[in-house]
Amino acid sequence: MIDRYSVLAALALTLAVGPGLPANCTDCDFAGRNLRNADLAHAAYVGVDFARTDLRDSNLRGANLTGVDFSGADLRGADLTQANLTGVDLRGAKLHGARFGNTNVTGANLRGALDGLDDADLRGLLQRCVGCDARGADLHGRDLSGVSMIGSDLQEANARGTRFEGADLQGADFAGADLRSANLRNARLCSQNSSSDGSRYGGDGKIHCAEFLGADLHGADLRGALVCRNGREPQQCSAVDAATLRRDSKSNLDGAILQ
Repeated sequence: MIDRYSVLAALALTLAVGPGLPANCTDCDFAGRNLRNADLAHAAYVGVDFARTDLRDSNLRGANLTGVDFSGADLRGADLTQANLTGVDLRGAKLHGARFGNTNVTGANLRGALDGLDDADLRGLLQRCVGCDARGADLHGRDLSGVSMIGSDLQEANARGTRFEGADLQGADFAGADLRSANLRNARLCSQNSSSDGSRYGGDGKIHCAEFLGADLHGADLRGALVCRNGREPQQCSAVDAATLRRDSKSNLDGAILQ
């Protein structure tokens, strides 16, 4: 016998997230659908296909969106606060006005998604962007002070005159990027997994820096660049010397301001 109250409860949960949408879903296909204003707060939508989907003004707050395909999707005005965007594909997505407070954006493909966003949108999206793919992004003249793009791919990016002041760029790859007149003052550019003698933190003590192979650094301000230890917060950071930065960034830093 069917429990009428269980059915009603399930129906209420479905309607709460949006007409015809389950509360939780794995590998579902909603590509190209109109889901504007959908309420998916705290839902678990893992590996779901939202390619080219209209999700304008949708509520995705606190949702687990691991591995979701948002390529070409319209997320303008969507609330992604505290959502988990690990491994998502945002290529060509429209993100104007989307909210990304305390959002986990790990391993996301951001190609074509950053162009045209205002500085506030960009800083929100890149606040915790670990290992993101932003290769070739146009960041010319933007204010990205304080963002965290640890281990991210920024190869061939146009970051001329961009402000990265105080940003965490440990392990970022700027190979071939245009960084002329960029402000990287007090940025975290290098990491070390132990103290110099290996006694305090363990590990081999090697330093790894953001890579600037082939990047144009004329006029880039690298004063106060930091090397940070241990990987855990709060990190212990100190100034990195120019010789170390040259050696471990794979660049002679021609034209950069170092002192």
